[in-house]
Amino acid sequence: MILRFASSLILAILLSLSAQAEPLVLACNSWRPLIDEARGDRGLLSEIITLSGERVDLQVQHLILPWNRVIAGVKKGEIDGISCPTYVNENKNWIAYTNQAFWEIEIGIFVRKDSGIKLGQLKDLHDYSFGSLKGSSYFEILQGLIGDDIRINPYPKEIDGMKMLIEKRFDILFTGRLMGYQLLETQNLERANEVDYLETLYLEHIHPGISRIRPDAQEIAERLDKGFQMIKADGTLEQLYEKHDHFPPSRKTPRTVTN
Repeated sequence: MILRFASSLILAILLSLSAQAEPLVLACNSWRPLIDEARGDRGLLSEIITLSGERVDLQVQHLILPWNRVIAGVKKGEIDGISCPTYVNENKNWIAYTNQAFWEIEIGIFVRKDSGIKLGQLKDLHDYSFGSLKGSSYFEILQGLIGDDIRINPYPKEIDGMKMLIEKRFDILFTGRLMGYQLLETQNLERANEVDYLETLYLEHIHPGISRIRPDAQEIAERLDKGFQMIKADGTLEQLYEKHDHFPPSRKTPRTVTN
């Protein structure tokens, strides 16, 4: 009787351990409303990833850190992955991306309201000067959209780009719509009310990425893919959009901009 009880207890403990979700630490910088440290659920994108993980027995802990610390932590293996990266081929040597895009972001142009800049065709912007984040893919994208010989002024941080636009150090700021509005609304910039978002030029897709220091990085990425498909199929994803009152930009009908 005692042996049978002991065997049953050991089996129960083993089953309990096997049923526990595997911890997964992901991180991103503050990026409201997608990543928001002021909310208990940490924002829409954070909640999408957390619930996707739950469906496949991954217990996601979501950290909100400065971007440089996120990158350094993932490259060293101190953080398991990044929740909010765009898909960049050059980075596949150190992170394993999900195949599924978990979100999409609008990339476009901010201008000063007094600039008189209008957008009909992209070639109309050729003679203006642009600001773009140093080290980003935006340099090549701008050249591909408008021309190889356009004037591009690099800046080190997103906040610097918005300040430089306001100070008239270039004419057009090329960046994400959400990022630009977050800077204008939260950074107490002088003359922030003089800046306007002119137009979305294209959409970039967010693919969570797992540090390749983990030997199972690709497997974890595939599990997150599976979890995302599960919350999409059962209606949870749509409920999250409604809860946060925030929907993918592709649901809009964008204005056509030609070259």
